[in-house]
Amino acid sequence: MFRQISLVCLLAFSSHCKGQDVIPQCPLSVPGLTWEFKDGRDQAIMAIPTRDMCYLECLNTAGCAGATWQLNDIAEGICFLFKEIEEYQPCHFCESAKAPLPVNDVCNAPEDDVLDIQDVKNQLDCIDRCARKSGECQFYSYFGEESILPNKCMLFKSCEDVTNAEGCPDIHSGEIQCFMPPQCSDYKILDHFTRKDTFRQFHLCDTNDNIENIASPDWDEDGWYRVKGEAGSYIPEYEVPFQSCGTVHSGYLKDTHPVMYGETKNATVCFTDADEPCAFEKEIQ
Repeated sequence: MFRQISLVCLLAFSSHCKGQDVIPQCPLSVPGLTWEFKDGRDQAIMAIPTRDMCYLECLNTAGCAGATWQLNDIAEGICFLFKEIEEYQPCHFCESAKAPLPVNDVCNAPEDDVLDIQDVKNQLDCIDRCARKSGECQFYSYFGEESILPNKCMLFKSCEDVTNAEGCPDIHSGEIQCFMPPQCSDYKILDHFTRKDTFRQFHLCDTNDNIENIASPDWDEDGWYRVKGEAGSYIPEYEVPFQSCGTVHSGYLKDTHPVMYGETKNATVCFTDADEPCAFEKEIQ
């Protein structure tokens, strides 16, 4: 639960905190983030019109650890291929993906660990099929157009053993990497019992001003937060009463939570007063 705050911007943990109605898919890409580009090590390819074409360039380039596709009016689109991916940095009109961890040869898993064999368009399509089975599929083997099983995709839970594919061209195996934005693991905690919507005492406030008996005990300046513990598990999506949650102007989410793992969403928090259920609003993510 959010309380009245003194700053315009409040960032809230917004991944799959709600714990229901979430699509179980491993996110393969993240918008707005990239890595440091170094001349001589990394590569920039001009006139790449789509994100998927950029990711395929990475899959077909030896040693590519990740790719960023950036929309560009002059060059139609630029594809940046990285040999090394280290700390994140922001970028505009861009989206990035990590390359799968390569597996030599073909996965040779027990029958119970073979999830499916599907027809696909290309290796990226095969990786995407695996990502849709988040929590189950971790490895894949893609058979290209020049292979013995053209455009087949095998999905696996594990890949402890491999079959030597020497002499069998155009077979690609790997371990997919879910690309969670940094705020999914680097966040602060809101867990004080006074945040429950049933709590009717105290008049605390989420503020950066260190005001005795007013500042919330679990508030630590602006940033990414996760609601947990005695505070609950997610921001309510329903109207909460005035003077509840241990504050005067109680806050609740006017919008819905994200439905994809790792998704970041712009949303609005409403704050109540004695006469209006949404007397004023604050934008969050």
